[in-house]
Amino acid sequence: MKKALSIFLILILGVVLSSSGMVSASYYTVPGTSPEGLPYNNIGILGEIMIDLNVTLINTAPYPKFVVVNPRYDFIVHRNNDSERLINYRVGGVLKGNITIESLKHSLNYLIGFWLDPYESVVVTFRINSNASYVLNLEDYNGPCKGINKITSLTYENGTLQSLEIIRNDELDKIVCSGVYPQIINKPMFLSFRSMFPLLGRDVKVLKYRGKVTMRLTNVPNYYNKDKFFRSIFAVVQPIVFLDGQTYNYTPMYTMTYDEYLSTFVWSYVGLEKPHLKKSEAPVVESTLFRLTPTLISGVSITQRASPEVENNKFAGLKLPVWIILLGDRAEISYFVRWDSG
Repeated sequence: MKKALSIFLILILGVVLSSSGMVSASYYTVPGTSPEGLPYNNIGILGEIMIDLNVTLINTAPYPKFVVVNPRYDFIVHRNNDSERLINYRVGGVLKGNITIESLKHSLNYLIGFWLDPYESVVVTFRINSNASYVLNLEDYNGPCKGINKITSLTYENGTLQSLEIIRNDELDKIVCSGVYPQIINKPMFLSFRSMFPLLGRDVKVLKYRGKVTMRLTNVPNYYNKDKFFRSIFAVVQPIVFLDGQTYNYTPMYTMTYDEYLSTFVWSYVGLEKPHLKKSEAPVVESTLFRLTPTLISGVSITQRASPEVENNKFAGLKLPVWIILLGDRAEISYFVRWDSG
């Protein structure tokens, strides 16, 4: 078992970081919200996504085109000294944005975006930054004890733990409950070229994109306080899957694939023997009526053709990367993606 753990388990212990603007007294519930108002699940984990994409666009029409941008993304049009841009930031859990006067001058019908001149090609950065991250809806950890035997609230003063509340089990016949295993707490989002850049028309084309995705995981009560008592073990799957792009340079390298997680790791970690399903075999029926031959009734021979080959591809999701994480304060997972029009 120790050997298996050394192979499969990535320990990502967050670096102890000091928190600015810490109040003298803090109260945390599990689940709850961070000091910025961002939600975390019942084991204290806040999940965030940052995206940075450089996209090359071209207008093949003999007249200008206006491209509307989803203002959830920052954008920078790399021309005219990067004067056309929108930058988002979060204050008290609410998203706000700074847009340059140059971008406002080029808005259309009160829509935010940018113009492409006839036959113009330009590189545009679309970004979700760390100060305006996309917050993941992480699933709660489904513990084996049905919510009992669990810490539910913590009180700190000047970053030092003062007291906590525990849901206790009054059944004397259950001295222990069960073990804990790293459950996957997120679901992947699937993006494609068509979903990210819909309805651009035949004149505005995407030539290529290059980018980076970062997933930030924060153990909220630990991260914002001096006392670092709490650890959370869980698993995450690749948060954003680019269906038509190439993904590479995972940092840190993933622990296993989703298929390996389901078929091998969970059973081994829990210490149970995986059940083996018996294959049902169809009975062989002997028939003396006739046999198929390459000869027609008239006696004319026909040429036998090979049966068509059917490619049985595994569902791509089974090959998705999975990370097993033992988290202290904060950890980041990142990977790169690229796509070309061909």
